[in-house]
Amino acid sequence: MPTLTIKSDKPVVVVPLDEYEALLETVEILSDPTLKRDIERARKEFREGKTISLDKLRAELDAD
Repeated sequence: MPTLTIKSDKPVVVVPLDEYEALLETVEILSDPTLKRDIERARKEFREGKTISLDKLRAELDAD
């Protein structure tokens, strides 16, 4: 089993690389005002029940 030794007076967090990259991506998305507004609007619409089924969406896209 690998061992990690760190000498520091500050707290240290070790996370898997994929989780770290996901956190960076989340920070990037939430730092973009347009994307953040779009996400908030989509969540509001979801709470209000303004959704359609995947089958209906596919049918609408195929109709175009």
